[in-house]
Amino acid sequence: MDWTLNFAAEGPNKAESVILVHRRDGFKAAPASVAKMRELCEAYEMQFIVGQVTGYEERDGRLVGAKVTGGDGVTRVVPTDIVLVFFGLSPKLGPIADWGLQIERKQLVVDTEKFSTSIPGIFAVGDINTYPGKKKLILSGFHECALAAFAAAALIFPEKGKIHLQYTTTSPKLHKVLGVESPVFDD
Repeated sequence: MDWTLNFAAEGPNKAESVILVHRRDGFKAAPASVAKMRELCEAYEMQFIVGQVTGYEERDGRLVGAKVTGGDGVTRVVPTDIVLVFFGLSPKLGPIADWGLQIERKQLVVDTEKFSTSIPGIFAVGDINTYPGKKKLILSGFHECALAAFAAAALIFPEKGKIHLQYTTTSPKLHKVLGVESPVFDD
């Protein structure tokens, strides 16, 4: 819900279009967040669809749509540029099991350099993936997310080339973006 509100609300991260797909009309999110989401839907600032993602469409090796099957049994194609997938506390593959991804013991096999799956452009982080030495820790998930994000950025913005790391503690550029003063370090 937080990601949805971040991309749908006015501000620097506002997306051109946001569609939230959730398996049911109820949420475990904070009631104020749910109310804000519904308010944004009523104002046509975003869309909410009750359903399950049951497949995907691609064109020229690029993800262009998610097939969403609603409670009415009708499958609709939702156009996509970017898909963020979030699963709850019980990682189950659900319809993803039918996407043709390499699966091992009910988990997605990933390349640990980029956390890419066996289908280019689809990444998996957290408890849904597996690789040699996998530890199911939140800390590991953060590491996986960072590597997947860099790999995804290279696909989304190929013209930018290598993305250089910057640190919030030492980067004047990030300090300016964040609106904070650069720290002064005395030896």
